[in-house]
Amino acid sequence: MKRKLEKYVGRVVRLNKAAFEKIKEQAGRSGEFLENYFLVASVSKQMRKLVCYGSNLRITVSLADVALV
Repeated sequence: MKRKLEKYVGRVVRLNKAAFEKIKEQAGRSGEFLENYFLVASVSKQMRKLVCYGSNLRITVSLADVALV
C-alpha cells in the first residue's frame, strides 16, 4: 500500500464528486472559490492518506477519493 500511495506524490489529482462537494461546502462558508484540482504533497503514513493542497487549502484524503489528472 505504501508504494501505491507514494506514486501520487507530486501529481495533480481530482476528488470524486462526494468528497469534493463536502470540501466545497466548507470552503463556500468562508467565501472561497474552489476548483477540483489538488497537488499531492506527501503521504501520511500513520493514517494511509494523501496530503493535498489546492489554492489556500490543505486536505487529507484516502486513495479511494482521488483520480489522477
